[in-house]
Amino acid sequence: SFVVNVFYLGKEKIMTTTDSPFGLRPSRMRGSGSNSTGMNDYPVSTGYNTNIFTGDIVKNQGGVIKRMCLSIDRAIGVFMGCRFTAVNGTPTWSPFWPAGQVASDAQAMVVDNPDATFIVQADSSLSAGSLNSFNFDVTFDVGNTATGMSGFALASNSATSVSRMLRIIRFVDQPGNNVVNSSAERAFPLCEVRLVQNVDAFLTVTPSA
Repeated sequence: SFVVNVFYLGKEKIMTTTDSPFGLRPSRMRGSGSNSTGMNDYPVSTGYNTNIFTGDIVKNQGGVIKRMCLSIDRAIGVFMGCRFTAVNGTPTWSPFWPAGQVASDAQAMVVDNPDATFIVQADSSLSAGSLNSFNFDVTFDVGNTATGMSGFALASNSATSVSRMLRIIRFVDQPGNNVVNSSAERAFPLCEVRLVQNVDAFLTVTPSA
């Protein structure tokens, strides 16, 4: 079920005249590389009492994955589901982390490549002037436990020249997403973005002279 949900979202044509946020959907690698759907596993604390949905931005805090809650936080990537052994011993794969789940072996699957780009819907209108010019916050809306999908969106009114979570690379080239010439189609436009404040899981230091 989890794989089907992700595959379907990657193929559907979302109408940009409707406010239907779905979080961040993996798109490609910067430099026109293909999207290999590569992910890495990170532990989730047993009993972590916050839902994490497919498409939510996550951070690494204290060696475990947590849902992003501030646009000034440092992201490690985007959550793509999890697996754990349920209390009754059943191996479980889920498109979202259920708040309070007790599981000592829980692993989150995270797209963590710093060069990865993502498709996200804006929560209101944008103009062509927003392209590659400003950074943006994220709206941390609640996801859907029925589908497991995120409610995150790009906060259109948060454009800033200082560091924030997302930077628009381009507007998605598909029917119904004409940001330049159609006021209706730029109401909730689809944007390809990169994570500005992402960090990898490895400590990087500069050698001393």
